[in-house]
Amino acid sequence: MRVTNNMLANQTVFNLQNALTRYLGLETNASSGRRINKPSDDPAGVQRDLDYRRELALNAQLQKNISASQSWQYSYDSILGELKDFMQTAKEVAITMSNGTYDNVARDAAANEISSIYEQVLQLGNTEKEGRRIFSGFKTDTKPLRASANGVTYDGDYGVINHQIDSAARLPINLNGADTFLQQTNILGEDEDLNVGITTDTLLSDLHNGAGIDTSANTFTITDRNLGITSTVDITGDVTVGDVLDSINTQLVADGINNLTAEIADSGNGLVFRTTPSPRISLNTALDKLNQGHGVDMTLGKIHITGPGGEDVTIDLSNAKTVGDAIIAFNVQLAAAGVNNVLMEITSLKALKITDNNVPPLDLTVSEVDPASKTAYDLGILGNVGSLLIGRDLDPQLSFEIADATGQVASDLGIRGEFSNDFAGSDIDPRLSASDNVADLNVGNGFDLGKIVVWQGENMRTIDLGDSSIITVQDMLDAINNSGLNITASINPDERGIQIVNNDPGRSLTIEDVDGGTTAKDLGIYGAGDMIGTLIVLENALEADDQDGAGRLLQALDNSMQSLLNSRATVGA
Repeated sequence: MRVTNNMLANQTVFNLQNALTRYLGLETNASSGRRINKPSDDPAGVQRDLDYRRELALNAQLQKNISASQSWQYSYDSILGELKDFMQTAKEVAITMSNGTYDNVARDAAANEISSIYEQVLQLGNTEKEGRRIFSGFKTDTKPLRASANGVTYDGDYGVINHQIDSAARLPINLNGADTFLQQTNILGEDEDLNVGITTDTLLSDLHNGAGIDTSANTFTITDRNLGITSTVDITGDVTVGDVLDSINTQLVADGINNLTAEIADSGNGLVFRTTPSPRISLNTALDKLNQGHGVDMTLGKIHITGPGGEDVTIDLSNAKTVGDAIIAFNVQLAAAGVNNVLMEITSLKALKITDNNVPPLDLTVSEVDPASKTAYDLGILGNVGSLLIGRDLDPQLSFEIADATGQVASDLGIRGEFSNDFAGSDIDPRLSASDNVADLNVGNGFDLGKIVVWQGENMRTIDLGDSSIITVQDMLDAINNSGLNITASINPDERGIQIVNNDPGRSLTIEDVDGGTTAKDLGIYGAGDMIGTLIVLENALEADDQDGAGRLLQALDNSMQSLLNSRATVGA
């Protein structure tokens, strides 16, 4: 191919232009400090640059989110700490004012202090940060806590605000006012025992709060230790408490134990065994039960037998534990000493007698071995025997024992044990049922019921539980449940009392007595289910000089503090 001068000139110009373009590019890079100044400089590099810019922007936003989240968390932590301190102060006031050592001036001052705490708690609940209410959920432009005459209502929502703190992680950063200030920390009446009384119609299956008694093995023993009689009671087929009492009393009479009767205790919460004094003794009667429980002086434990025929015998009774032991020791040792035909035995089931069957009698005398000893006297045989010495009545202290034979029936009935006088068994806790009469509560004594006032947020109801139409526990529950408030009254889980559950998490719940009555307290439903409600009731109790009411709120205050600690731990995590 022929290369012309024009071609050479054009190539030279082209190369110069390229060189100039590269020079201008290098100059632009140098002056701008950037390798890529327009997309055509490096299309792939531009894409990477845009990705880097996007990541940097995202990281910057994440840093802002984290910073904002930390700011909210610091605020929550500080507020929860203050709330806990307020509740601790309120508890100290309640403890101090739950006794009668302070005058009205001090109590008014205490009520004002609780009022001030209440107001500060509301202010904390309505905290605003950067123009946003931090306890209102999504409704950050709404004041969350609204106070009424005797309650508080939550006006926020339950929205969870999430902040993205990583490209693949979002973190909830807010607390709502309902969960923090109005959380139900205790259910009123949940642990209360109204002590429904036992009657002869009470079902065995209702005892021990509905757990019943073990009926797989149904026998237990009642032993009269003085007489050595054991009566075995079988309650197979018994259904009610009355059936059990009939089984016990019938078996006792049949076995000759006539000084013991089972019945319902005066307290109404268990069984009792009534004893009748009895002078009877047997070989089994313990020496320490004689003389109405004063026993026999065993300091030396010896008696002296003498006679005009040279008889001189010391009888050692120190190892004797029962009347039978003493009789055997006397007869054996006397015979071993060569004094025959003289016997000790029980007479008339009341005393000891010594019979001299020798003809003529040996004219023996029973005396103490030492002037300081009282062994012979305590056995009632001090004196001349002649042909017959009848001792004085030994007047034993009653001695009974009730023990399980098969299974644990006696234990379940609360009557296992040893006793010498009337014996009241333990509380066998019959289950409270809706059909029980209100008059059977308080172990059959009932309560002097009247009016209670229930506040749920801004809503108030006065309920008269002393109304003559309220006969059963169900009637009482119906009166509460039909009040129009969003609450549920029911028998508590232990089936011992009634409880009130607040079904509206956005409203405080308080229950108090009216006009100095004690109905709410008697039923165990006095107080509040949440932190703010507890402060309201405490202030009211102090203003009314209600020391009992102030004292009853201590557990609720503790529960509130624990709830705050749990929330603070969550924030810290």
